[in-house]
Formats: sequence, C-alpha cells, structure tokens
Amino acid sequence: MSDTETELISRSLCGIVDIGTNGIRFSISSKSSHHARIMPCVFKDRLGISLYEIQFPYKDSLEQIPIPNDIISEIVNAMKRFKLICEDFGVSEESVRVIATEATRIAINKDQFITAIWKGTGWNVEVLTPEEETRITTYSLVASFNDVNGLYLDLTGGSVQLSWVKCNLNGSGEIEYCHNPITLPYGASVITKRLRLENKITLFNEIKSSFIKQINENWEIPRDMMDMAAKNGGIDLWMRGGGLRSLGHLLLSQNKDYPIQTIINGTSVPFQELESMTDYLFLKGKLPSPPLGKTTKRVFKVSEKRALQLPAVSVLMTALFDVLPKIKTVYFSEGGVREGTLYSYLPRDIRSQNPVVVASRPYAPLLSNKYLDLLMTAIPKNKVPSIVVDLIAPALCNLAFVHASYPKELQPTAALHVATTGIISGCHGISHLIRALIGIALCNRWGGNIPETEELYMQSLENLVLNDSNRMQARRIVWWTKYIGTIMYVICGVHPGGNIRDNVFDFQVIGNNCRLKSTTKKMKELLIDEALLDSSAGTHNESLPKELALSESIGTNKEQNDDYIPPLTQTKTLSTDGNEHYPTEYEVLVNIGKDDLKTSASVRARIITLQKKIRKLSRGNIERVKVHVQVKED
Repeated sequence: MSDTETELISRSLCGIVDIGTNGIRFSISSKSSHHARIMPCVFKDRLGISLYEIQFPYKDSLEQIPIPNDIISEIVNAMKRFKLICEDFGVSEESVRVIATEATRIAINKDQFITAIWKGTGWNVEVLTPEEETRITTYSLVASFNDVNGLYLDLTGGSVQLSWVKCNLNGSGEIEYCHNPITLPYGASVITKRLRLENKITLFNEIKSSFIKQINENWEIPRDMMDMAAKNGGIDLWMRGGGLRSLGHLLLSQNKDYPIQTIINGTSVPFQELESMTDYLFLKGKLPSPPLGKTTKRVFKVSEKRALQLPAVSVLMTALFDVLPKIKTVYFSEGGVREGTLYSYLPRDIRSQNPVVVASRPYAPLLSNKYLDLLMTAIPKNKVPSIVVDLIAPALCNLAFVHASYPKELQPTAALHVATTGIISGCHGISHLIRALIGIALCNRWGGNIPETEELYMQSLENLVLNDSNRMQARRIVWWTKYIGTIMYVICGVHPGGNIRDNVFDFQVIGNNCRLKSTTKKMKELLIDEALLDSSAGTHNESLPKELALSESIGTNKEQNDDYIPPLTQTKTLSTDGNEHYPTEYEVLVNIGKDDLKTSASVRARIITLQKKIRKLSRGNIERVKVHVQVKED
C-alpha cells in the first residue's frame, strides 16, 4: 500500500520546543530535502515566560530562587497543548525535541522542572551543555545567512558570548568556529539589574577589564581572518539575541526611508551607525526621539521591557568596542535554537545551497535553466560581480513568470516587493542586500514602469545596496542587476511560455573595449530602434526588408546621436577610495532571425526598449554596454 500525500508530508515535519532564557518557543518545521535549507515553518507559538527573571525576581538583589510550581504547571500545560497540535499536523512522537538552554541549566530545581514536563507530556528534555549550546547557536547564525566570516556576539538574559565563525567557504558548506568562546555573566537582564545597584562607569570598567583578561589569556582570532580584515578595512561582527535584535530594530526606526523595516534577520549596518547609537544610549540612558515625520514614539518590535534594557546593553557594547579590533559592518541575526537544530540535521551539500535560489525554485518554469543559459550569453561572466552571476541571475530566472497573471500595471510593482513583502519574503536566510537586489532585477524584468512612490522605494533599495559595502563595487552590483533584469524583459517577451525555442535569437558579448566586428553566418549589423523609427533613413540595404534597413546616416553626427557614448579616454570616474577609474565598455549583439524580427511587433518593441534602457543605464556609469542587433540571413 503506497503512502498517501499527507503521510509523506507529515513524515518530513518535526516539532521543536525551545525552553530559552526569555521565552518558550514552539514550532513545527519541514525538513524535506528540496527546501530544508530555508527551514519553512508551518506553525509557531511563544509562551512569554522569562525563566531568568522568574529565578531572579528581586530588583535590589541577584539572589536566585527555584522556578515556582505555578510557573512549572503553566509551562507543562502549554506543552500539552503543543502536543495536541503536533498530532493535528501528523508529527510523530519521535520527531519532537524539547531543548533547554542556560536558564534551565542553572535552575535550582532543574530536576523537578524536567520531571514535571516528562510526566505531563512523555517528552524528555535535552538540557544543552555550554559546549552544545555554543554549537547550536553558531549553527543558528550560519542558517540565518549564507556566508559568515567574522566575530560573533551572542547575548542572552544571563550571559554574553564572544566567538568567531567562518562558514560556506568556496560554497562547500563547511563550518569553522571557536570551540573556546569567551563567556561572561553580562547578559541583558543581568546588566539591567546591576545598573540599578551600581555605578555605570564602575560596571563599564569591570566589563572591559573582564574581556581584556579573557582575550589575553586564552582567546585568539584566526590570523587569516585578521589579514582579511586588514585588507577590507575592518572585521565584520555578527550578532544574535533578543537585546541585540531590539538594538537593530531601534537603528532601523531612526531611518524612516529604510525600505525593509519588518525583517531584522539579514540587516547590516556600518559599524559607525551602531557605535553612534550605543554612545547615545550610554550617555543619555534613554532611547532617542523618533525622527522627524514619525508620529509615534513606539519602536517596532521593541517591547517596554527591551526598551528599558537597551541603555544597559549599550554599556556592554561600548566596553566591548573598546577591546575589539576595528569593525567594518555589523549584521543582525534572528536565528535561535529552532534554526540551529534544523541546520544541524542538514548534510553539507544542502548547507552549501543558497537560500534565495532554494526559495525561488518552486516558482521556476520547467526549463528555467535554459533561460539562465541564454541570459548568461548576454553578460561577460568573468567581469560581472559574482553575487549577480551566482545568486541574483538564477533567482531571477526562477521567478521570471511568477507575476505573469497579474495586471500589466501591477507586475513591476509586485516584482519590486517580491522579497520584502511578496512570495519569498518569509524565506529564512536571505540578507537585506539580496532582498533588495532581487526586487530591483525582477522589477526591470517586467519593464520597470512603476509609479513615483514606487520609484522612491526602488531608490531606497538601491541606497541600501550602496551603503552595504565598497561604494564603487556596490554601484557595479546595482548596474549589472538592472542590466540582467532588462535582458530578461526581452528574453521572456520572446519566449513567454516557459520554454526556449532554438535558433530564434541569442546574445554575443563581443568583448571589453573592442570594436564591433562582423562574425559568421553572414549577418548584417542593425541598430533596430533607429532603423524602425527613423522615417528619413538613407540608402537601404537591398538584402533587408525596407522597414528594417539600416540608415547609413546613423552616427555621422556622434554628439547628437542618442546611441553615442563618449570614448573611454574622455571620461574618468572618481571612486570613494580617491582613485580615478576609467569606464569599462562592452559590445553586446542580439542575433535574431529576419523573419522573427519582421513578423513580431512585440519582439521589435522589446528590443527597442532594451537598447534604450541599456543606453540610459550606461550614461555616466563605470560600466557601459552598447546593444546592437544583427539579423541572421537565410
């Protein structure tokens, strides 16, 4: 008897209970191999009981008490309810894990607590050792991004941990991390309470001295990581934990034009922004006023409890910044025990998968690989930033037709938001940078005709990218992202059915800074927009239909010709590093059959649009592409 579809789905589901420091989280997730990398969750719930604060209830003392019986009963009842939910989803008993961390590990009546859960549910509680917790939280960080290479700070209610992580080197899925991290008793709740009892400067000096001592005694950042930091202008810092996520939300709230306010995972900010905020919180002891134009003082996803903790968190961060090497960029992670546990199940080949490609794969046309192959013929692959070639282009081809049923006016706008509020916005592991780029690319795939408000949103996405890294490199990334989106506008217009027909048209990159030369197959060069639109064309080539003949007068007055781009020797661009850079120019041919060009107004219109858009993109940019059309003769 064959398995039913329900049984197959249920078999891939697993339940996880995370008994954490500041809450108890329940979840049911799928670990089916085709989407395991993005860890889709079908159920989430949270019981807002802080086991740390329950055990340390006194405002003027750090005295610990046992977990009260009524709290234990409330937790057990919540677990009983979750057990019923697991049954409803078809999750087997063997597929449920109950995992407890620091707050349970240090409980005076830990055994009573664990026994009560077992009697109420039949579930055994896995109390992680410090080493096991380090491994799981490290995995949760890696699961939240694709590439991680830098320092790692994990802040809980009771302690703070400083480590380093390197992962997905060369796409292998391999993870290296520090097995002897610095762990100190300066959690968000601890510091908040101590600041009520102690002098802020005294506590600051204590935290700073403790980190210096630990670093000097038995902790070292890998030499290759430090060498890379010296080359790149600083080391990156990756952060997780509720107090640090709240700090990230506070930073986002101060920039009302930031385009992705609702997703904290994958956020990155220049170190100077974080340092300025922690300095303010340290000196003022309160949250800053909302920016001009914001009508409420409420900070999204920052509870009253977290708001009271943030000045205390700033004491920790300010002390830590005094002892760390130069930091370049700070990243915020939302990963927790659920993500770390699920990631620990994955084989290396799945770990190495990129989340945005996995998330977009269910929406791909049957022959998306053919679309990608054709797109790749239109770009000089070795010269284009790898993030565009390896990540954005495959995801773009996967998502190329997902908005096909939408009204024409809505398609580019919906595409722009695809990774921020659209169909892949809920995917775990996609950075804000990738979310912005895939929206920009897909919007251009649908022609890019959007209203003014959406143009402002598009600009905010571009600014997000430009502020993320080296500005010259970021400009190149944005440029090529728009370019591949525009190329796909033509490809999908010519091949709208999810299939690439042979010998209709293709692209050819002639080269870097090279003159266009005639090649094989007895082709004729054609600047299609002028040929079709210039009614005053000169002598027509007899081998082409009259309406497609090339005007010999095109380009005679170069400065007045829309297609003219100044010679490379005339234009320089000053980069943010103070160096002058000459633009790089490429010639791209669209090789198309005469009959296909002649009989399809849609094809002609899209190629005209392609030339105009690429020409507009090229003006004033470090990257330039000139698009020509050559008609294949029979």
